[in-house]
This record gives sequence, structure tokens and C-alpha cells, in this order.
Amino acid sequence: MIYKSLGFLLLSPLVVYAQSTESPASLVQKANTLREQNNLVEAEKIYRQAIGLNPNLVSAHYGLGVTLRQRGDLNGAVNAHREAIKLDPNYIPAHYGLGIALFQKGDMVGAISAYQRVIQLSKAEPSLAPTYYNLGLAQEKRQNLAAAAEAFQTALKLDPNYGLAYSGLGSVLRKQGKRQEAIEVLRKGVALQTDNAPAQFALGVALYEEGDYTGAISAYRSVIALKPDFPNAHYNLAIALNSQGDIEGSAAAYAQAVKLNDRSPELFNAFGNVLLQVGRITEAQAAFSRSLVLQARNPAALNGIGLAYRRQGELAKAIESYQKAIQISPKYAAAYNNLGRAYADQKETTKAIEAFQNAIQVDPNNGIAFSNLGNLLRTQGDIEGAIKALRQAISLGKEEIWTDYTGLGLALAEQNKDEEALQAYRQSLEKNPNYAVTHLGLGALFSRKGDKQQALSHYQTALKLYEAAQDREWIDRVQQAIKALQ
Repeated sequence: MIYKSLGFLLLSPLVVYAQSTESPASLVQKANTLREQNNLVEAEKIYRQAIGLNPNLVSAHYGLGVTLRQRGDLNGAVNAHREAIKLDPNYIPAHYGLGIALFQKGDMVGAISAYQRVIQLSKAEPSLAPTYYNLGLAQEKRQNLAAAAEAFQTALKLDPNYGLAYSGLGSVLRKQGKRQEAIEVLRKGVALQTDNAPAQFALGVALYEEGDYTGAISAYRSVIALKPDFPNAHYNLAIALNSQGDIEGSAAAYAQAVKLNDRSPELFNAFGNVLLQVGRITEAQAAFSRSLVLQARNPAALNGIGLAYRRQGELAKAIESYQKAIQISPKYAAAYNNLGRAYADQKETTKAIEAFQNAIQVDPNNGIAFSNLGNLLRTQGDIEGAIKALRQAISLGKEEIWTDYTGLGLALAEQNKDEEALQAYRQSLEKNPNYAVTHLGLGALFSRKGDKQQALSHYQTALKLYEAAQDREWIDRVQQAIKALQ
């Protein structure tokens, strides 16, 4: 561990080295060998011994800097490299080592300056490609994307076979919104170097953003084959599998990710959400609870716990969890929306409407809250309010938007606006022809209009869909409607 300054000057004890029969240069060679063998403690000792014998030995200060950086002493590494540069301002390895140490310290301006000095002192040849690559990384960290792209491109001009530069360039192009160019560059990098895990990973990200989930999944699996212990690859794989509809596969990928990284509250929240999707409620609660242990003030975990309680029918506990989430994050629209659903389940309509309205106030573009509000208002007889909310939900767009078209159709039908209702139902069926509620609404509409044939057709379709879902309550209701027609 590196400790920060205590605020006062500590005098260093005088270090006395035993007299060595070896020359300082031979000691440096010995220390270099030890460093390559990862015997860093002994290497540091011998570098310091060489410096004690010859304080002006540039290679000893440089070697000490590399060793200290590898041991995690970045301040010591920076000082050692700067001492080497002070002795020989043209010593290229020290400038390069200084750039790496400063980058790892988070000093991107200093790192860029060091790498640029390496470039000034060096010939434009393939061996300079790693310096341009590192320069690109530092520029990217500073959000200087154009400068980063230029550095990566220069690295590839110097060495077209330098695989890491392809991953760096692809990453920057993606951030610039040039995803197709990024994908092309990353594919080149992968083709050139099939074991280039960074390029495979960056390719997966770019393909996912392009909506090519199959390609993204393939790329992430290639990364995992190369680096099975890379948690971010498992995490991204889980997201891509979920987007493709493979929820079980997504849950399995998340399970592997949390094994490799059990300190991320965000990861456990994501895992919990997928476990809810597959109905593994107890495991989902455990994942959200683990997230809460890792981060006590964690509104997303509390919201997830609330969702699990609601699935189990424990509405009071669900409401309490949502309220805690809102206390921590007063602008958490999802928690307000879920609170409204729980109140609606408890038939506390006034509180439910207030919660949905709070969600909308916090996030005026929250289509789900408008949808929930509209459907609840319709059941309470506020048809005008329902129509207004459902039209807003449709205009904002959301997943399963056919439910909103159907809700709108039901509300319009209650106002006897049959043609508008029919149009809404048809728009619902365009989005999802197998939504039973739409067919039920159409059956009622055509029945009222006296078109028994159309009514019967839609009722029978609704009946088949409810039978497939094994929904006993609605099977009985549709059968009664069919019987009334006949």
C-alpha cells in the first residue's frame, strides 16, 4: 500500500551498503535478471546497491523505476524515472517508463508529455508503435478522441501487425459514433490476431450497439474462451443474451460474472433482475440483498427487493422497499411506478394514481407510468383521463406497446367511439396478433355492433390464447361470452 504524505518532513535514514566486489553495471544486469524473474524485492535491493556505488548510473535509476512500478509504488517509480532523465535527458526508456507510471497514476497530461518526448527522440520505425498506442490510450482517457484516433492510426502505419492498436482505434471510432468503421477495424484486428481479447471484446460492444446480438454473443464467447476469468465479458454476454431473448442463458452468464466479481453492487442488481424474469424469486432476493450489503444506500437493490416481494404477494413489504428506495433517491421514477402498481394491487387507487403521477412528474417521458395510469383511470371510470394518458404512452413508445393500443381501444369503446376503437385494436394486432385481450375487446365490439360472425371469430381466438396460457378465470369469461352469442 502507498501512503499519502503525513504533512511533515521525515528524514530518511542513512543507508549503508556492504562493499561489493561487483561493478555497478554488473549489479544492474543482475537486478534486471531478477526483475524478469519477478523477484522484485531482491531486484529493488540490488538496483539501490548499484545506485549507492554509482549515483549517476542512468540504467540503475531506470531499472529501479520499472521495479517500483511493478511493485505498485507509482510515486517512487516516477521519481526514479525522473532521476534517470535528469542524468540523461535523451534516455528514451526512462521517458517511456515515466509515461506508463504517470498513466497508471491517472496523470494523463504528464503521460502524454512523456510519450511525446519518446516520439521526438525516436526514429519512425515499427518499434515505436507501442508508444503511439499508449499515447492513444492517454488521449482517449482525456476524451481527446480525434487525437487518440490519430495516435492509434500512426501505430498501425508503423506496424500494421500491431493488434492492440486495432482494438484501441476501434474503441475510439465507436465512441465517435462511427460504429461501422469501428467494426471493420476490429474485425481486421481479430483476423490478424485471433487471440486478441481486447479487440474481440471491443468488437462485441460495437456489434451489440448495432443491434447484431448474435455477432456480439459470438465475440464475447471468443473473449471468454481466451480469458475465462474476465468478468466484464460474462457481464456483457449476459446483456446480449437477454436482448436476444435467451433469459436462461443470460442468468447463467450473470451467475458466472458474479463468481468472478463478487464486489459489484451493480452486477448483483442486474443478476437479480434477470432472476426475476425467469421466476427464480428467492435467488433474486438473495442477489438484491447482496447488492445492498455491498452498498447500503442502494435504491436499485431496494426496488428489486420490492419487485420480489410483490411477486410473492407480500405487498406491504414491497411498498416499504419502494418507499425506502424513494427516500434515498427522490427522483427514482421506476420506484414510484412500482409503488403505484403495488398500491393498485391493494385496491388503494388514490395512492396508486398519486404514485404514477409522481413517476411522470419525475420523468415526463416515462411511457410505462402513463400506461399504468391510463389503465387504472379506465377501471375507475375516468375515461377521458385514461384516453389522454394512453395516447401519451403510445406517443412515447415502450415495450409491449400493443397493450396500450388495446387499453385505448377499450376506453374508446366505452365512449361508443367504435371506429376509433377498432383502429386502436387493429394497431395492437399489428404489433402482436396473439394478444388475447385485444381479441376479447374486438369480440365485445363486434357483438355490440351485431356482427356475430366477427365477434365469434375473435372470441374463439381469445379462448385459444387463454387456454394456452391456462388462465382459468378468463377461459370461463370467454366461454360465457361465446354462449351468450349463440
